[in-house]
Amino acid sequence: MSTRVNSAAIGGFVVGAIALLLVALLVWGGTGLFRSKLTYVLFFDSSVTGLNKGAPVLARGVKLGEVTDVQLRWGTRGVIGVYIALEPDLLKGMAAGGPAQALERAVREEGVRAQLRLQSFVTGVLYVALDLRPDTPIVLRGLDPKVPELPTIPTDIEVWTAKLESFAEKIEKIPLDQIGQSAAAVLDGVKNIVNSKEAQDLFKNANGALGDARTLVEHVDAKIDPLMRQIGQTLARLDGSLDAARKLVTDVDGRIDSVATQAEAALKSAQTTLDDARPLIGDLRRIAAKLDAQADPLLTSLRGTSDTARTALERAQVTLGNVDQTLQQDSPLGLELFEMMRELRAAALALRSLADYLERVPDAPVYGIRRPSRGASR
Repeated sequence: MSTRVNSAAIGGFVVGAIALLLVALLVWGGTGLFRSKLTYVLFFDSSVTGLNKGAPVLARGVKLGEVTDVQLRWGTRGVIGVYIALEPDLLKGMAAGGPAQALERAVREEGVRAQLRLQSFVTGVLYVALDLRPDTPIVLRGLDPKVPELPTIPTDIEVWTAKLESFAEKIEKIPLDQIGQSAAAVLDGVKNIVNSKEAQDLFKNANGALGDARTLVEHVDAKIDPLMRQIGQTLARLDGSLDAARKLVTDVDGRIDSVATQAEAALKSAQTTLDDARPLIGDLRRIAAKLDAQADPLLTSLRGTSDTARTALERAQVTLGNVDQTLQQDSPLGLELFEMMRELRAAALALRSLADYLERVPDAPVYGIRRPSRGASR
């Protein structure tokens, strides 16, 4: 007997498998339904033909998001609102505060602006470009207060179209008919002048003047070569003088460097001498201070010593005077001294004679005056 299959269980299993598959696709399949996105609105005055939903939003070639909606704002002179969604995961290197605040700061400080550009000239498909344009003003319309707004700038085509329209308007303001009539009148006047007799005579005189000018040019041409040779010689002399001047400047420069080196060495030596002299000057100042402090007692002592020396000199003069009087020849002591000096002189002469005799006869003190003969001694 076979077991009956439960169709409800099979159906529930199939539905659960399909649900799990859908959840997996939504979470890991890259659909982005559960990803948080930053929504902004852009307002353009020009036509957005070629811009569709899903068009990329690029920043220097990197896709940051896509266009989610394009709306026409009636009553606002044809302003078109373009809604974009940016993926925060693609905005790397953002500062603290989150991608939204970082983007607002970039708009104010770095000049981030939105602009419509062509993806291809053939298809005419547009995309939204975010670029740095700090030289442009921040223009915000504020037509959708619920969605934050990014400032926009005109496309390059709009800029050139505006320039061409301005140029065309200026050309239309130029009175071309009046200019043509004036030009025709001027041409007629020139034609009459050229065909006049005075102009023909002027042309003849001009031909003569041209002949004279040719002759003058030939003469000048003949004298140009000698003149150029003289100029070349002069330039050669000037070149030699310049070389000599350069050598002189080089020598002077070298001497200046040598003198500067010597002066620098002398300055260093003088500085060293001054540094060495500073302690000596300090010592001299201290000695001067000590001398200044002891000058008064020293002067007092010198005065006392001077007085004592003066008294001693006076006494010495009196003593020398007494001695001088005593040693005079008229005084008894002087006579005695004179006689004693005479006797001493005579004694000295006798001693000199005795010394001479003893030098001639060394053995006189032994034998006396009468010396024995040589035979007797034998």
